Amino acid sequence: MQDAGRVIAIIGGGFCGVALTIRLLRQSAPGALRIVIIEPRAELGAGVAYATRDYPYPLNVAAGHMSLDGAAPHDFLEFVRGQGINASAGDYLPRQVYGEYLRARLAESSRNIPESLRPRHRRARVLQLRRVAAGWELWLDDGSTQHADDVVLAIGNAPPARLAEFAPIAGSVRLIDDPWTLGDCAHQDIGSVLLLGSGLTMVDAALRLAAIRPRVTRIHALSRHGLLPQSQASESRPARKPGLDALRGDSARRLTRLLRDAARQVEAAGGDWREVFALVRPRLPSIWSALSNVERARFLRHARAHWDVNRHRAPAGPLAAVRTLERQGVFEVHAGRLEELRPLDEMIEVTWRPRGAERTRAWLVDRVVNCTGPDARVTRNPDPLVQSLLAGGWIRPDAQALGIDVAPDGRVISRDGTPVDRVHYLGPWLRARDWEATAVPELREHAARLARVLLEQGRIVGRMTATG
Repeated sequence: MQDAGRVIAIIGGGFCGVALTIRLLRQSAPGALRIVIIEPRAELGAGVAYATRDYPYPLNVAAGHMSLDGAAPHDFLEFVRGQGINASAGDYLPRQVYGEYLRARLAESSRNIPESLRPRHRRARVLQLRRVAAGWELWLDDGSTQHADDVVLAIGNAPPARLAEFAPIAGSVRLIDDPWTLGDCAHQDIGSVLLLGSGLTMVDAALRLAAIRPRVTRIHALSRHGLLPQSQASESRPARKPGLDALRGDSARRLTRLLRDAARQVEAAGGDWREVFALVRPRLPSIWSALSNVERARFLRHARAHWDVNRHRAPAGPLAAVRTLERQGVFEVHAGRLEELRPLDEMIEVTWRPRGAERTRAWLVDRVVNCTGPDARVTRNPDPLVQSLLAGGWIRPDAQALGIDVAPDGRVISRDGTPVDRVHYLGPWLRARDWEATAVPELREHAARLARVLLEQGRIVGRMTATG
């Protein structure tokens, strides 16, 4: 039996926190657990990704792959159709609809539980963890504390990096750190904008800028390689699947070559090269874990940019809209490095160096938008809890600065290399361990595995208590 009233504190109420809560509720006996979700936002299931916005930003994964449970692949579609939305499996729906789906499924999972035993949402931020005799004590920013037998860090993506080049315009309205606030630029006199980064966030930002009035007439996107995301497939093209038995994590160069060869085989057979990424996804954790630190660093240095644009693709519609802006002369993507930002009258002078060039170039723009994406380097994370955990030695960054070191059972690994008892991590920093851990198809499986670990741990503790 499980220890009655065991408290699990989940820090973060975005996708990971809600998905884990639903799994725990569905698999545990009523009253066996007390789940506390500590999340400062008013709505659970929203986070940065699925919050209600002033623009219908689309999901980057088709509706048919977004269900909370991989064993029920049509669950998300059934929900949206029940809301009167005529959607198909290949549609890319607005992000806020997914947040509504998460909240609806959480409510359903709690429906048959007495109200006093339902998951509790505490609107606060955790500042610090302290080990106590009976588990953990969480210090919150409202001055209170929360006891927990188990703690799950589900804090989600970090904000973009604050680059040193931003310093001359930091705190100015000319610098937009949060690209999701671009709607605030409506009715302002903005003629030209620099979007720093060229990935999925940049695509969303460019389309939001194109929708405001008066219309922005010039949008520059600048990144090291100047690569736009590839397009998601518009239709399924069955073809002979290539053998992937040769894929092993012994050499980054060999791994990259084998993936390219497999993509060519699929294309030659009349299929879609994107299918290779779907086939290899389940094997990525074992492939990545088998690579040495030297080979991982080599992959990140030489192949990461190309992996990201091919693996993390944009829906065909938004990408086509960006290409239309490009043909109209409104949008242009550049490969190069930002050198300097300098206030000049009411504008910003941007000095940058094109990739492979010796001489710099310059633009004058009205706004600079940080579209570099989440900063995975935990040492630069502004969250007081993260900094406290680092200072206390409860967590440690991984060697490639992709996140933190996490044990196979989800426990965080301390500074001295040992797993920390009853403190688990769930979220995108698992990329350090498994490489791919940022999309729903991976994160829902991580949530399912962690729920099993927590529930089995409870059974073990319960037996020890009964016999002790």
